[in-house]
Amino acid sequence: MKDPKIKERLSKNLMAWPDITAFCFELRKSFLKSRDTSMNDKNLTKKLFAEIVANKEKNWISKRHS
Repeated sequence: MKDPKIKERLSKNLMAWPDITAFCFELRKSFLKSRDTSMNDKNLTKKLFAEIVANKEKNWISKRHS
């Protein structure tokens, strides 16, 4: 990668990834909280991580069978 502008753009995109991920995580937690107001933050986080793992496993299985 010899073009410094491309390298800089890619670097900025990579640096923004944690903020974007955190925003999406909080957005999903807010949605789950709106559907089940009795859940506390810790349980919402556990539920969200369980969803993420389940979706990843589903994708991995479908890729192995395709």
